[in-house]
Amino acid sequence: MNAGTVRISMAPIEAVQLAEILGEFADLVGGQRDLSDPAVARLTPSAYPDDADAADEFAAATRDELLDRRSADTATVRAALEPLRSEFADLTEEQAFAEHDLAIEASDVDAWLRTLTAVRLVVASRLGIVDDEHHDPEDRRFHVYDWLGYRLELLIEAADESLD
Repeated sequence: MNAGTVRISMAPIEAVQLAEILGEFADLVGGQRDLSDPAVARLTPSAYPDDADAADEFAAATRDELLDRRSADTATVRAALEPLRSEFADLTEEQAFAEHDLAIEASDVDAWLRTLTAVRLVVASRLGIVDDEHHDPEDRRFHVYDWLGYRLELLIEAADESLD
């Protein structure tokens, strides 16, 4: 991305909710990683699905670096959310739901895109979503998955607009 800022609209309550989700994601990809967790496996797909030995060797060589990058990206996103989160406890309900501009450094947009996509993959893994047909929009558990997709789409649109 070029130098500058990408602006998205977000309500403080969304920033708080996203930060909470990101906290759980940070726990998943940081520190003591459960490599048997299907969500971690989905975040670190096999480079050699037809060769188990090569896949294991590649994963051993790259998995920690990939998960460390995901952890660093998550910290970047959480830091950008802080201005909206910091005064949340003192807001009225109306203020909590009022949208505000959130400035994202253009250099951080890729971290945002990677993080929102990765979190969405984890949610999909937890809910058993493998394609659109496994996605029941009437099931309220899927709302987080949809909301993350919506946020990702808005970020892509804002980034595209800032490049024009």
